[in-house]
Amino acid sequence: MKTSVLMNAIRGSWDTAMPKSSLVTVASLLKMAALCLCFAIAQPICFSQTKDQPAPDQMTRLNGAAGPSSDAASGNEAADTKTPATSPKVPDAAAQAEITKELERMKARIEELEMQLKARSTPETSSVAAENLNTTSSAVKETAVAITGDTAPQDKSAAPQAKPAPTEPFAYADWTWLNGNARNKDVVWDSKFFTPEIRFDTSYVMDFNHPKDDTIGGSTEIFRSNEFQMDQISVGGDFHWENVRGRILTMNGMFATTTPRNDASPGRGQWDLRDAYRYVSEAYGGYHFNVNHGLNIDAGIFVSYIGLFSYYNFDNWAYQPSYVSSNTPWFFNGLRIQWFPTDKLKIEPWIINGWQSYGRLGSKPGLGGQILWRPKPWVSLVFNNYGMGEDTLGNGQGLVGRSRIHTDDSIEIKYYDKPERTLDKMAFSLTGDLGCEYGGGVSCHGDTKGGPKQSFTGWMLYNRFWFKKDLYAVTLGGGVMDNPGRYLTLLPPINGADAISGSPYFTQNPGDPFKAWDMTVTADWMPKEYITFRAEYGYRHANVPYFTGAGGITPPGGNTGTPATPVPGWAPDLRKDEPSMRYAIMVKF
Repeated sequence: MKTSVLMNAIRGSWDTAMPKSSLVTVASLLKMAALCLCFAIAQPICFSQTKDQPAPDQMTRLNGAAGPSSDAASGNEAADTKTPATSPKVPDAAAQAEITKELERMKARIEELEMQLKARSTPETSSVAAENLNTTSSAVKETAVAITGDTAPQDKSAAPQAKPAPTEPFAYADWTWLNGNARNKDVVWDSKFFTPEIRFDTSYVMDFNHPKDDTIGGSTEIFRSNEFQMDQISVGGDFHWENVRGRILTMNGMFATTTPRNDASPGRGQWDLRDAYRYVSEAYGGYHFNVNHGLNIDAGIFVSYIGLFSYYNFDNWAYQPSYVSSNTPWFFNGLRIQWFPTDKLKIEPWIINGWQSYGRLGSKPGLGGQILWRPKPWVSLVFNNYGMGEDTLGNGQGLVGRSRIHTDDSIEIKYYDKPERTLDKMAFSLTGDLGCEYGGGVSCHGDTKGGPKQSFTGWMLYNRFWFKKDLYAVTLGGGVMDNPGRYLTLLPPINGADAISGSPYFTQNPGDPFKAWDMTVTADWMPKEYITFRAEYGYRHANVPYFTGAGGITPPGGNTGTPATPVPGWAPDLRKDEPSMRYAIMVKF
């Protein structure tokens, strides 16, 4: 009865012409009417007070006026089952239909008044009235929801929900156990624009051959005996902003001298490429495309993946890797494309200047690429291939027309993972390499018209054991190589010799034989994920005199004459064996 009288009063007011002066107050009147209507229709659905009256939050849920309670949110559904709630009374169907129609007429009248206000009112008056009308319209809509129990109908033509963003490549598992991967699980500091990276590597090597000039040859990781040396001092990081990316990592310490001397490409043409890149291990810029799980195009100098082991010792299971890693590229200079079709696969083509070279050594660039596949959290497979590049200067004489091909393939498997046990993890890595040079007086197979055999074959195997939740680790490993022609055999720095000059004391002529093997035992203590204390025993052997002996490889009084010519009355002391102890403290932030 109350509802009927109120509706008639409101309807009568709508049928009366509305002067301009009254428009300002219409909204307030309608608001009061809506509130009165809400009060009138709300009375029939009140609960009767009983001894077993539900708690206020339960009443709220039953009336549908609020969201889930804290019990519902926590999954505690039994809290409301002890006493059944009294069923609420609801209006009959005819009355509810009449109320709904009346509310629809009220909303229509409000919209009509809004149109009149725009046409007839001053800006100030329109602003005040429009605010009141908006408030009234909201009250009417809320009242309709409370009465009918229905929300506004959903638009069936609404666009479907957006697809979830592709997952980060390889983010589905923890890969810090891999040989060649840094074991940091977290970064110390990060921002939207820059992620820093800092590395320190200090070593002390005791060569049991006791060279009097403290010089160690035939390695890209150890260089001086019986001395503390900073092998690596690197500062830099990754830049990233709106899909634009860049990376720089400086290279100071022994690496800044030893790495460039193994590149012969500065011997072709002008400008000192060695000095240009000496203090940089990585520097590139590029762009990230949102294709599949990611597509990156980068240009500059970037690390090579050939040989499995990382350029940086902190990332590796052993300090001195076997020849398959130590004698293959640590970096490339050129263009790379990284495509991630899935979150478990990377396909990466390279267009580069050559085989670990700042510039080209011949008339052709090098082409290559990598396929990295990690189908399960316990296995990683990587396949690297290189070809077409002309990468031999011919002992500084400038030989062109000799091309190189090479394949390098690795598998790593974590075959034991029991974090709760003392021996908590075990894994191994196996790498095999095969390559050759052809043209320019050499051939891949030998005994042909093309010339003597110029090839490389080798493999290395490492097994690592982790203890006490990765606090300690022990690695056993080693490998072999066969490199007739010696084109991938590191030239000892005899009398200051390098890749450009060559040396008469260790020739690298077509057909020159070289076979070698090595083994290591490595022990690590890792109290924090940012530091490794390492002790390693290693033994290396070659079939020809190659390693520095007690007499050293430096002439009396220092380097004499040019490295490419013999020093009268002197010869280096070269041995077939080299046992040594290596100690290192390595830090990465």
